[in-house]
Amino acid sequence: MPLDNFKGNAVADSRPGAAAPAHLELTPAAMHFDSAIVGVQNSQSLKLANTGGTAMTVTGFVARGVGLSVNGFSGSTLLNPGTSATFSVELVPKTSGNYSGSLAIVSQTASLDTTLPVSGDVAAADPKLSVGATSVNFGSVSSGKSASETVTVTNTGNVEVTISKVQLSGAGFSIVGSAAPVHLASEQSVKLDLEFSPKAAGTSTGTLTVDSNASDSSLEVKLSGSETVVASNPPGQNLQHYVGLTWDASTSSGIAGYNVYRGSSEQGPFARLNGLLVDELKYIDDAVKAGDTYYYVTTAVDWHGEESPHSNWAKAVVP
Repeated sequence: MPLDNFKGNAVADSRPGAAAPAHLELTPAAMHFDSAIVGVQNSQSLKLANTGGTAMTVTGFVARGVGLSVNGFSGSTLLNPGTSATFSVELVPKTSGNYSGSLAIVSQTASLDTTLPVSGDVAAADPKLSVGATSVNFGSVSSGKSASETVTVTNTGNVEVTISKVQLSGAGFSIVGSAAPVHLASEQSVKLDLEFSPKAAGTSTGTLTVDSNASDSSLEVKLSGSETVVASNPPGQNLQHYVGLTWDASTSSGIAGYNVYRGSSEQGPFARLNGLLVDELKYIDDAVKAGDTYYYVTTAVDWHGEESPHSNWAKAVVP
């Protein structure tokens, strides 16, 4: 039967000693969902109390409003005088903006029926991830050693975000432990532990990619690091110090040889060390001083005398 058909008033028995009629009291008398989010379940407790003198039975609820429902109601609830029952009113809004609805409480006596106004402020769902830094430099690492850095990924949105995949590219970069899948509630963070073990002299670069269901579905963090070349005495030579350099062959055709340059900083300027072109993939710099730090780059030169741009730099620390 439609709720609008429930009419009438409770009639108190005027005979001496007659019990007072049942009375239904709602707590709260009106319900407001503050900061609700589209698609996210929001819950509040509703207490029904019989403050009258006779028993009553709640027979149902009628929700008016999209996404509004009641949890914990088993079909009928008897409320004796002075007793109460608590239910969960749940709202899963479908659109953002101001929400307006109502919840009718139906009993076996029409005059006891009442309505709970329901309102809310609903925000659109905003799944969002952020990283503490968009680039990470592991610095200069000695060959055979490793360096560690931590990248923090935070859910800065207002709904749960699932990180589905974490990927690394670039030689020498790795992630410690399993990082996905990860479910992050709003404002929750996860730390990604990264390691760099250089595989070749010079600067290495890579990328950390975090895939998720956030609005920006793929976050990237640029990675970099370099290998430190430690100077020492070459076997069989009576030199105080030297720096031994090696590099990979150029993939270009017609290469006649290589030039080796040295500078005191990674930005240069760099001065050429060799006279004739170096026809091997190695070079020994024996004009170094103890306690100094040097930076080296190489270039490839073809048979026409065309020289390539500088390679990535390699750092050498003379003990």
